[in-house]
Amino acid sequence: MNRNILVIIGIIFLAAAMLIWRPFDDSVSTEEQQGYREIKPDFTAKGLIVRVYGEQGELAHKIAAEQMTHYSPIGLTELMAPTYIVQLDNNGPMWQVEAEQGSFYADKTLVLERNIEMTSLSAEEFVERIETSYLTINTREELVITEQPVLIIGRDFTAKGEGMRADLRAQTLEMTKHVETIYTGRSATSN
Repeated sequence: MNRNILVIIGIIFLAAAMLIWRPFDDSVSTEEQQGYREIKPDFTAKGLIVRVYGEQGELAHKIAAEQMTHYSPIGLTELMAPTYIVQLDNNGPMWQVEAEQGSFYADKTLVLERNIEMTSLSAEEFVERIETSYLTINTREELVITEQPVLIIGRDFTAKGEGMRADLRAQTLEMTKHVETIYTGRSATSN
């Protein structure tokens, strides 16, 4: 009886050793990684500026980046240190959005990540600057959306919240969840 138990324990030990050893075989994951790496960029450019004009020939928006890498098979342009500038009409307000990293997709969606600062280039705007860590911009409709913490800085206030939706055309901004607002009083420039 002891001999049969030893044989069964030996078989279980060998089966367990084979099961444990098998997951560490990385030939499948290496093949998958090589398949992903086969997508080569169509171009990589440094200091490239893309300008998009409206129907009447006016500048609608501009995207600049320290480096752009474009992959046409998947409709993606990766951006390092991107700057997005939107002008709503010839005399309308202009906004500049800067980030550390971004992705521009074929459907005209711009996704920005890390240390994002959205600044009004117009002196008369109530909201001067918005800071967050992740933003999605629909460049066709000029909609800006995030679910991340947001800091909004205006002429006489600072507001903190969780998430935001801004319509640049309608000049509206809605905070999803308000956390805190600090009113600073009259600004020194409005004396």
